[in-house]
Amino acid sequence: MKRRKCETSPGREFDHVLKTPNIYILEVLVVKTKKIIRALVASLLVLVCAAAMFGCDGGIKPQHGDDGKLPQQHINQRYYFQQGYRTDWDILEVNSEKFMVDKDTGLVMVLAPVQTTTNANGEEVPVEEEVTLDSGEVVKVHKAVEGVEYCIYYYNGEGIYMTTSRADIVRWLQDPENTNFYFNNKHFRGSPRDTFLLKGEADLFTAKYSKLQFTSQAYTFTKDGEDWQGVYNVVMSGLEYFIVTYEAKADIYDKYYSSYYETIGDFRKKGWETSDVG
Repeated sequence: MKRRKCETSPGREFDHVLKTPNIYILEVLVVKTKKIIRALVASLLVLVCAAAMFGCDGGIKPQHGDDGKLPQQHINQRYYFQQGYRTDWDILEVNSEKFMVDKDTGLVMVLAPVQTTTNANGEEVPVEEEVTLDSGEVVKVHKAVEGVEYCIYYYNGEGIYMTTSRADIVRWLQDPENTNFYFNNKHFRGSPRDTFLLKGEADLFTAKYSKLQFTSQAYTFTKDGEDWQGVYNVVMSGLEYFIVTYEAKADIYDKYYSSYYETIGDFRKKGWETSDVG
């Protein structure tokens, strides 16, 4: 290779190597390769941040390392939630395979307070009754208090996009014209509620339970000719939402409200890696 002297400033000289075409092309390729690598790294960082923000299970940040507040815990790994409940409450309905109880309404779990009696030792114990399963097996279960239900519904499907907000879902749940999402068309146990009436805007509020932000709405309806009251609580992120409802006959609604408040306070999202012991 030829060498020549280049002056960079008066009185200062250095030897500069004249580059051949092959060396120049090689340096260009190295620069381009570095740019491509930097772009790939940047893309990976964006993906990692998105995964951290929205999570792999639909977007609600999982709560880990928490055994729950209430003494009894149901963990459902299929829909990634954990629900705690009191010793004087019990599960009325949940699919043993952790599928939905009713796929049309999104119902995944039903809880209720149980009837109690005093035993010979003066202790309050649950009242038991025998029921016959579809398989013909007869089993003993706790007898539930009639007229009180705590239900969990889940939806992840058509009509929800990454741009959909919780405010959008709440608005759709309130709109009778939106037949795909209107609360009383979509989320109910058994059959739609009779004379269903959502309360006014003043009864629409937000609340935080177990680090999750819910939007809640109170309502009234009738069932078998009796007046009932209810409240639904919706939490959503990404492409999914849960609705937790508390419904009871109007004359006992207040009696069990504090128990409901404790129960929804022990509802949490769980990550995919948690064990399914519910």
